[in-house]
Amino acid sequence: MAGFLPLLVVVPVHGQSPSPALKVLISLQKPFEAEPEAARIYLQIHNSSSEPVWLYRRAHGPRPMERIVSEENKPTETTGGSIVDVHLRLADQQAAKSIVSPAEGKVLEYVLMPKPRLVKVEPNADYKETSIVRLQPALAEGDKAIWGAYQLTVDYSASFSDAGEFQRNLGVNLWQGQMTSNTIPVDLRPALPDSMGVLTGSALTKDLQPRAGMRVSLQDEKGLLIDQEITGVDGKFSFEHLPLALYWVTGRQEGSTEDTVTYRHQELTRSAPSGDVQLVFYPQEINDQKQLEHKPVLFRVYDPKGQPESGIDLDATFSNGDIIDDVKGAIDSDGTAMLELLPGRNSVSMKKRGCVEQVDRADVSPGLGADSFKLVFDCTKK
Repeated sequence: MAGFLPLLVVVPVHGQSPSPALKVLISLQKPFEAEPEAARIYLQIHNSSSEPVWLYRRAHGPRPMERIVSEENKPTETTGGSIVDVHLRLADQQAAKSIVSPAEGKVLEYVLMPKPRLVKVEPNADYKETSIVRLQPALAEGDKAIWGAYQLTVDYSASFSDAGEFQRNLGVNLWQGQMTSNTIPVDLRPALPDSMGVLTGSALTKDLQPRAGMRVSLQDEKGLLIDQEITGVDGKFSFEHLPLALYWVTGRQEGSTEDTVTYRHQELTRSAPSGDVQLVFYPQEINDQKQLEHKPVLFRVYDPKGQPESGIDLDATFSNGDIIDDVKGAIDSDGTAMLELLPGRNSVSMKKRGCVEQVDRADVSPGLGADSFKLVFDCTKK
């Protein structure tokens, strides 16, 4: 990535002061992408400030604005996360005059249950992440794809409904804002002549009725993501221009916090270059904590004088009668610890050598984003 010059833009969110300055550099796994491959974009985020910054991973593509749900007798849901927005433009300005539909970069989601985390980036340190992106060329008259040289840039942004609480309660920075990466070239190429495979199908209920809002992923034999679609009211999906090979088709309910995944495999051959797959989703009883989406929670432990504690082990336990989840962690020298917990009431025990165990409570809010809790540990000698 040497030689790339990043353009940094930091935008305040919700009227707050700008977060510490970050820079993002991008590079590609390879300089060209042929239909129907997905590109792997490497993001390198540098903390150029003099203080640590917490980042939310993993970044996803742009989604409709999420609202905070606040109804009587219902807990307020938090919102937030990190977003990678891909911008793709034709390098040849003369050819760009014939565009009737612009080029697009669609960020693909990971197939398995999302595992969001908070990552601490120290001053003058880097954090690296990979985004899998489906790059689609611009179209000219008659829906004719314009192949060739393009320029690729990404906007990396983050916003959280409760970001201010991290600073007020814990004195830490949960980064939010927006920054624009460097621009890199990419060559988009059409599918090879023998890429004649087609995979179609439907997402269905147990009664074989169409299922809308299902994220259907196409993976190759090695499990690498190729493309994704979200089903409409007819429940249908379609993937074209595929090399003849073995594929996995996986479906998950978009936005679900429970493991709703179902999958099928389909082999495309010269004698059978097309296939039809039905993904049937059955209601399932969730009785395993691994099938539920956890939420990143940042704790900071202080002594009674307001100084960060150290040498403390945390043990958070969640139980709702059906599911028991136990998560352990240890606080850093600055008193912080990040645990991935289930939304709801968690009992948090704090243990330190020579001190009586202390138990506190953390009510983790439902919704997306992250939570924060300030704990005070008053050591009573054993």
